[in-house]
Amino acid sequence: MITLDKVEIGYENSPLIAPINLSIGENEFWAVIGSNGGGKTTLLKTILGLIPKLSGQILYSPNSSFGYVPQHKNFDKLFPVSVLELVIMGRYSIVGFGKSISENDIQIALECLEKVGIAHLAHRTFRSLSGGEIQRALIARALAGQPSVLVLDEPTASVDFKGQTEILDLVSAIRSENKLTVIMVSHYIGSVTEYADRLILIDKQSGVFEQGSVKEIIDSKHMQKIFGMSITSGEMGINK
Repeated sequence: MITLDKVEIGYENSPLIAPINLSIGENEFWAVIGSNGGGKTTLLKTILGLIPKLSGQILYSPNSSFGYVPQHKNFDKLFPVSVLELVIMGRYSIVGFGKSISENDIQIALECLEKVGIAHLAHRTFRSLSGGEIQRALIARALAGQPSVLVLDEPTASVDFKGQTEILDLVSAIRSENKLTVIMVSHYIGSVTEYADRLILIDKQSGVFEQGSVKEIIDSKHMQKIFGMSITSGEMGINK
């Protein structure tokens, strides 16, 4: 679905780490982990084309289209829209800005709200939602564009442990039902390893960029260096 060939990421011609080679396949679940400010969101935004790569090539499959769930702290909660209106915004990637929304677009938005379990909140204001409900609404908005790749930046931030599990279960179910590729940034290493097929470990401070199976990355010598963790995949019960 996505191939990075000797891609440098960063800002103002200052690369964060050495050139990256990465291949993300169809229907894979990738989790991106690393320290705060280590380059996780920069990597996501470069893949999405929201910020330019500094060098190299990013190649996309002809059938790749993206649904992006940003960190909700970066989304203006005071924006005066209903939950349904927010989700309908996700249709503009297909309909085009400035064009009329059809009854079919509205129906698709309602179906997306049903998928994430908050159809009953369609006519509530977005600003009135709880943290978990906000994440579900933003996921529905991304799904409304009918993507083949779902990209999520910290979707479990600002929710309790029960909420984290519910969001991860939801993303996993949506991935299976819609046969989506998922790329997700997460700080919750223990939780995300239960869902991801592959991990990316990135840390600009130490210049680390590693990719591999969950077991390979958790057992990586860099985990303790970056997180101060000496725990192994065996101790975490990880076999994949």
